[in-house]
Amino acid sequence: TAFGEWMGCRLPTEAEWEFACRAGTTSPFNTGNNLTIAEANYNGNYPYSKNIKGEYREKTMTVGSFAPNTWGLYDMQGNVSELCNDWFGDYSTMAQTNPKGPTSGSFRVARGGSWDCLADYCRSASRNYGPPDAPILIVGFRLVSPK
Repeated sequence: TAFGEWMGCRLPTEAEWEFACRAGTTSPFNTGNNLTIAEANYNGNYPYSKNIKGEYREKTMTVGSFAPNTWGLYDMQGNVSELCNDWFGDYSTMAQTNPKGPTSGSFRVARGGSWDCLADYCRSASRNYGPPDAPILIVGFRLVSPK
């Protein structure tokens, strides 16, 4: 959060993150109903559904190593899980547009999966969480510009 503020930006809300990741799709991944190791960096030993196993790179890859989603955003699925501005908590049961998460908590929402995750954790709707101040090698962040 402090780095984002220093840059004149902010962390995305969880809803904003998923909207950007999906890039207009409704499928499990922005690549469709499947995610291969040619499309994202995740633990290839644990592919999605009944897919064949693939490479496990065991590290982050340079941005641009895989094709962007249809909106031109790279690595929305895999590489590193991305912290969101929202604190982790249960979703509201009411329909909402661009909902905000709880105003406080111990863990930030993390989305997108990482190089160490099962492909299932890279789904557009998959959510996880992490402490906002812990140095974890599989977690990073993406900033949103106010412009």
